Amino acid sequence: MSDVADPAASQVVLIGVSEYRRLFTLPAARRNVTDLRDLLQHEDLWGVPAENCHVLLDPESPAEVSRAIRKAAAATGSAGLLLVYFAGHGLVDADDDNLILGLPGCDPEVPYERGVPYDWIRRAVADTRARRRLVILDCCYSGRAGAEFGGDGTGTDFVADKAEAEGTCLLVSAPANRPAMAPRGEAYTAFTGELIRLLRDGLRPAPPEATPATLTVHTIWRTVRRAMLRRGFERPELRARDAGGEIPLVHNPAAPRHNLAGSVLYAAPWFVDEDLGQSAILVLRHNQTGAAGVCVTRPAGEIPDEFPGAWRPLLHHPVALFDGGPVARDGYIVVTLLRAGASQPMRFTPVRDRLGTMALSAAPADLTDAVDAMRVFVGYLGWRAGELEEFLDHGALIASRHTPRQVFTERPGELWQSLQAVR
Repeated sequence: MSDVADPAASQVVLIGVSEYRRLFTLPAARRNVTDLRDLLQHEDLWGVPAENCHVLLDPESPAEVSRAIRKAAAATGSAGLLLVYFAGHGLVDADDDNLILGLPGCDPEVPYERGVPYDWIRRAVADTRARRRLVILDCCYSGRAGAEFGGDGTGTDFVADKAEAEGTCLLVSAPANRPAMAPRGEAYTAFTGELIRLLRDGLRPAPPEATPATLTVHTIWRTVRRAMLRRGFERPELRARDAGGEIPLVHNPAAPRHNLAGSVLYAAPWFVDEDLGQSAILVLRHNQTGAAGVCVTRPAGEIPDEFPGAWRPLLHHPVALFDGGPVARDGYIVVTLLRAGASQPMRFTPVRDRLGTMALSAAPADLTDAVDAMRVFVGYLGWRAGELEEFLDHGALIASRHTPRQVFTERPGELWQSLQAVR
């Protein structure tokens, strides 16, 4: 569990309730949800596809919320992460102490009539193949709900204990009903504001502690908790079993990226070079010994007759042989993107997530259900140790912020220009 979950196999449900008819409004909840969505979809952080990220703003029906979570749970692959987030009012049923997530029509006297019982979410999240499950609750409470806590424990402890589910990592903010938890004039609620700042800016600890490559749930909780306490807010709580707190949620944007494998780089307009100029490159290997990659913007002609015919139906349009570079032009490099949730077939060498290379010794008949796209290259580009970093540091090569699926564009000759346009 050292790297972030496969974004293509993951599902995210973000629920924000800002408008209430019987409780005070929470305008920051809408901004919480939309900005979290943008961060989680960012390639440098996690890269969840837009179609896998479901946003519910001010949903009226508890059944609508339940259906969205159950559908996402069913669609999450075993290598993915199911993430459910809620921002809004949380209430506690006075009769049975069940946690209720407030929707716009929720009445604090009878919250169960128009709110979502947390037990519905717990059951939906539990019913998924994914080994990684995370629920984040940013709940503000009415005074009536707060009166039910009692005892020596904090409201946060109470809600965390009520909401904990087997096999699910739960990060909870359960503030009392006071304006300080949604500070006036700030874009976000207090808890989610600190969460967004951490995801956006990353974490760079003071020496000698090393900068982590990813932000685990435990690291996020610890960092947000520290920030909340500094501002005088109630502390968030974490509940996790089976090392759930060690789930890496996103890449740490403050960490240097030593491994660019799977990244698409493109040449700056001013950079004149026979092999790299006006081109885009897919990095296939990058470590302390150097790097290797292929140029993805130079279709060189038809697939040779000697190329195995059984592989041709798997090739992505345009079906052509691509000039990958000047090195080792006596064989083929078959770059392959697997389907979301597909198991890695024999002879597949991963580069990053679902992207890798396939040896032609594999049996193509066994790959139809596993392969999403495939492209054939002859030759590759090579760099000595530190050389690729020098190109990046000088701005001659630029790392694209978009998905490696660019490798399979149907208009490879236009890719370099389009990358320039979105800088």
